[in-house]
Amino acid sequence: MRVTRWAVTVLTASLACAMVVTVPSVAEPDQPPEPVTAGAMPAPQTDGTVFAITIVGDTVYAGGRFDTARPYGEEPGGPGEVERHNLLAFDLHTGQLLDWSPEVDGTEFSSSNDELAAWCTGTGEDRWVCDSVFDIEAGPSGETLYVGGDFDRIDGQWRSRVAAFDTAGGNLQPFDPAADGRVRSVSATADTVYFGGDFGAVGGHERARLAAVDTGGELLEWSPRADREVWSVLAVPELNRVVLGGRFGTVNGADRQGMTAVDATEGSLVPWEAEVPGGGEAVTDIVTDGSGTAWLSAFDFGSGSVRFEGRMAADIATGKAHWWDGCYGDSFGAAVADGVLYSVSHAHDCAASGAVPEEGADFRYFRLLAQTADARGTAEHDHNHVEEGDPVPEVLPWFPNTDSGPSDSYFQQGTWAIDTDGRYVVVGGEFTGVNTHSRDSRPQQSLTRFGARGVDGAVDNGPQFPFRAPRLSRTFPILGSPVIRWDATWNAQNGEMTYQVMREGTDEPIHEVTVESRPWDRPEQRFVDRGARSGTYWIRVVDDDGQVLRSPSSTL
Repeated sequence: MRVTRWAVTVLTASLACAMVVTVPSVAEPDQPPEPVTAGAMPAPQTDGTVFAITIVGDTVYAGGRFDTARPYGEEPGGPGEVERHNLLAFDLHTGQLLDWSPEVDGTEFSSSNDELAAWCTGTGEDRWVCDSVFDIEAGPSGETLYVGGDFDRIDGQWRSRVAAFDTAGGNLQPFDPAADGRVRSVSATADTVYFGGDFGAVGGHERARLAAVDTGGELLEWSPRADREVWSVLAVPELNRVVLGGRFGTVNGADRQGMTAVDATEGSLVPWEAEVPGGGEAVTDIVTDGSGTAWLSAFDFGSGSVRFEGRMAADIATGKAHWWDGCYGDSFGAAVADGVLYSVSHAHDCAASGAVPEEGADFRYFRLLAQTADARGTAEHDHNHVEEGDPVPEVLPWFPNTDSGPSDSYFQQGTWAIDTDGRYVVVGGEFTGVNTHSRDSRPQQSLTRFGARGVDGAVDNGPQFPFRAPRLSRTFPILGSPVIRWDATWNAQNGEMTYQVMREGTDEPIHEVTVESRPWDRPEQRFVDRGARSGTYWIRVVDDDGQVLRSPSSTL
């Protein structure tokens, strides 16, 4: 549902000459793109869940379901905690909370539907308030910020489920389309604001979960019809298309499970070749970088063992798939920059890409993932809905992680929202700790940042514990040379590390070897210290960022 702002001119230029983008072949092997570092940088914390993030210039806007915000490192209820009701802003570079603090509210109502607990706040027996913010998107100029959600009032003024602010002063705008139900996604062009969700009318006029207004909020005739909730909307005016994702099974009466595209002017269906494999999937987010490609993430609600829960890339002009990653684990958001696709999910079993197996790592779910935006190889065997020989992206060595959130969380998804400008990656969710499976582990609730190498304050998260003492034996009993064995460790931001075998009494390494490893693949290494009969040994590991880790020592 997002066009990276720096990519808008790229998209315009690249599509000026042709309306159809040729599906690229699998990329030639070359140096893969480099993700940002994996150590968490300071960011504000909230007492709830962040469902939406967008970066506009030097400011990060976050929305969700929360009542307070506090500085990084401060406990709940601390002296720095302030009120922030479902919307906040902070400085992209420093992580400092900004003064912007609109009051986002909903009207209390009665319902016996317990499923409301997923998104709403219970106020008593069968009493609820639904006021979450689910999407924040800026217009192409960055001057206007659009928000969608469950709310019906902002700063005491009626704004039913969709509203707008100016980014210069943070002021609520007169823009007031008034949807009668949830707005999940907003996508704005220079003259039109498209939105989707689970509503039946806008401004008193029938609209079946999709609508468009002008930038003043006046309803337009555009009115495609979805039979179930729309989760994501991406307008691409250069192709006169709007790409749609959600839980729907039909659009305009035609079978279109989970994903499709419609004409940006008429709302009629346009060709979209890709189809979800299981039939029960919902596309949760759609992003583009201006290259003519859209990247889609999804969750599944009952398709069986063959299902789309990971990510895929498609040609916007035709809907033809460039690749599917075949991963399991529901995915709720994506962001792309500089050839890297970042996503939030609980990814597992990405065997089609040769990554993230069900066993082998100290943790099962990868709640943050980085992949190449393009295909870098082919599947070696059939897995999920990906067949042997199909193009697949590469899972890049970027392995920060979070916990799943509070024990009483309805979802325990951990991460929900992500955005990047290439220099920073900002993540939101319901987590209470970041990098909980690594050396960088720290308490941090619902918001965090990561910075590219060279960004002021970027935090390295390199070689990881446990890194145990080497195992010593001899080439043959009593008089044999020492044999030093050790298991490679993993690195949260580098694929390769250099291992140096150190012997007491010797300043320089007696052996060096560079090894590729991942959290799930830490190959055993072996070195024979020929000419020696005994000694005390340890292993020192160094990565490309200069991060060093030393193992305990062993003596033979």
